[in-house]
This record gives sequence, structure tokens and C-alpha cells, in this order.
Amino acid sequence: MSDSQTDGDQASSGNSTVSRRTYIAGAGAVGLTGTAGCLGGLGGGSGSQTINILTWEEYADPDIKSRIEDEVGVTLEITKSTSSSKMFSSWNSGQNEQYDIAIPNNNYVPKMMDADLAAPVNEDVMTNSGDIYEVFKGFQESQFTSGGNTYGVPIRFGWYGYSYDSREVSEDHEQSYDMLFNDEYSGNIIMYDNHFKAMSGAALYLGYRDAFEGSSVSLSEDQIEEVKNTMIDQKDMLQGYIAADPTYIKQFNQGNFVIGQSGRNEIVEMWSNGKTWPKMAAPKEGSLAWFESAVVSKASDNKEAAWKVINEYISPQNGASLAKIGYSPSVNPKTQEHLSDEQNEMFGAIDPSQLESMIPFKSVENEDAWLTAWEEIKSA
Repeated sequence: MSDSQTDGDQASSGNSTVSRRTYIAGAGAVGLTGTAGCLGGLGGGSGSQTINILTWEEYADPDIKSRIEDEVGVTLEITKSTSSSKMFSSWNSGQNEQYDIAIPNNNYVPKMMDADLAAPVNEDVMTNSGDIYEVFKGFQESQFTSGGNTYGVPIRFGWYGYSYDSREVSEDHEQSYDMLFNDEYSGNIIMYDNHFKAMSGAALYLGYRDAFEGSSVSLSEDQIEEVKNTMIDQKDMLQGYIAADPTYIKQFNQGNFVIGQSGRNEIVEMWSNGKTWPKMAAPKEGSLAWFESAVVSKASDNKEAAWKVINEYISPQNGASLAKIGYSPSVNPKTQEHLSDEQNEMFGAIDPSQLESMIPFKSVENEDAWLTAWEEIKSA
């Protein structure tokens, strides 16, 4: 969801996954932490090659980090970020020379390509790429390919739809964004306090799926106006708008609403804490999806080693570890071999039909018009 709110990022409340999700939910981002080393520097006491990475904090997990260092024979210096837009802006302002790898959300890879910041994928090194879900191979081809070269590698993913309290809402209902506009649940509905996610949900409800099919999201002025009017009419049904995921989880637990626009991560986190009543719907109109994707800096002197590191992040064992830490599945289905039955149910074995219905995050055409409409919705 860009920092114009299509970033797909997570937030912190004492655990590493929550920290990233608050950002995407619209909360303020924390600045970069950690210090990047110099490209091509010597890391550790062994004099091994240093690979500098700008990424989310889960990628710095000590077990994953040490496994990759041992496997590739490098030292990883990881600088933590809380937003894809910060990753892009830092690289675009010259810091790309400090890093070998960045792992933003998918909608930022084309920005890096357009800014001539990314190096082509070393297909010979990326031996695990052949195992990833076919849908992500398709996204890779459609979003990350130019002039016969590919510039980004998907790592892990998540998606948005709506969640509901199965004690109050039948699990047999038709899963559709209609539920977010159903006056039967008036006063018990929550929407994201985020122009892209909330307005996209309304656009899909109105049947504007075609606007999400191209290289960018392209609602016409008339469609934006219809979305605005529909959401203004919806306001009487809402319990409110929620920005931060920890707030969503807290209010859902307290029974303050029964249906809410949400990401699957929030619900998986609740499941992991023993709650069985929250359910995640897969709307028939499609689900907005983010997927983190690794790029190697065109300025890197360590490109081959960098691609070897990325290859390890989608290996079955490391992909499974990232899934457990972040409540988000790997793009490599072979991770299922390293997850328990319960873990696979939560974030390992993904229904193929769910994958096929995903709508990847993209840039937004005429986003100023979206923002203007959103201001009018919120103030109505």
C-alpha cells in the first residue's frame, strides 16, 4: 500500500510482527534503526564478505540470520525499516550505495526499477524460485519484468478482506464486501482508517474490479465520486474507522464490532492466542494482497552473494521461520514441510482459490482525487 497507504506494512506492540502492521494500518512510521556497513566491507572477526540489507525486523531473526550466514559464507548487516516508502526514498536519495539488498513491498519494486536502482535477478543463483507459487511467478512477470530482465523476487505475502465474529455472523453467509455495507449489522461494522484500503473495498463492492486489472489502479472520476457517495452513506452503519492493528484486535476482543475490514494477519495473531471465533472471509470480489519482494542494488559490488542470500530467505526452512515470526506465509509452498499441522492451517497451506483471487498492490492513478474524496468522506 504505498506510504500513500498501499504499503502492506506491520506495527509493534511488544512483538515483532505487530510492529510492521501498525504502519500499514495508517499509524506513523518509526525511523530507520541500525547502522548500515559499507558495501564490500569485512564483517565479523572472520573477515567474511558483508552483505548489507534494508528490510523489516523479522528478517533479522538471529536463527535465520545465522543459518544464512553459515550457508552463504557471509556476514549480514541488517538495517531495520518500518516502511517500503522509507526504503525507496533512502535508496533514491543515494543510500543505495550503502546497501546490497532491500525488501520492500511489491508495489515499490517498479519504482526502484524506474529509478534505475535495481539489478537484474541472477536466475542461476535463485534455485528456490522455481518452487514458488505460480501466482507469484505471474505477479513477478507482470510487475517486475522489463526489457527481458526480472528485477525482484517475492518472499512472503498477506491479504485483506474482512473478518467477522462467528458467534454473531453465520459462517455460511456468502463472502462478499456486501457485508461491510449490510444495514443488518449497522453500528457493528469497522473500516480501515486508510484511503486506499477503505476506498478499494468500496470500489470492489461496487463492482469496479476492472479498475484493479492493469499495471495501476485506475478508477475514473465518476467511479471515485460513486465510491465517495457510497462510503458517506455507509457512515451511519459504522462503529468507526480503525488505523492500528493492535487497536483492531483489542476492540474485536472486546466485542465492539462484529464485522470489520481487516488483514488476515490480525486474525492469525488472534488464532495463535487461542481465539477460535474470529473468522477471515475471502470476498468473492477479490482480496487486496501485498507481498514483500527483494531487490539487489545496481550499485552493489556483491551482487552474486546478495542473490544467494535472497535465495536462502525463500528456502523451505527459512521461509517457514519467517512465516512463524510474522504470521505471514512464504511464497514457497515447500515451507509446509517445516510447519506443524496447526501452523500450516494458520499460515502454511493456502487454499489455491484464495491465491487466484488476489489483487496485488499497485500504484494508484490520480491519487490526489482519492485523497480529496477521502477527506470528504471523513468529514461528512
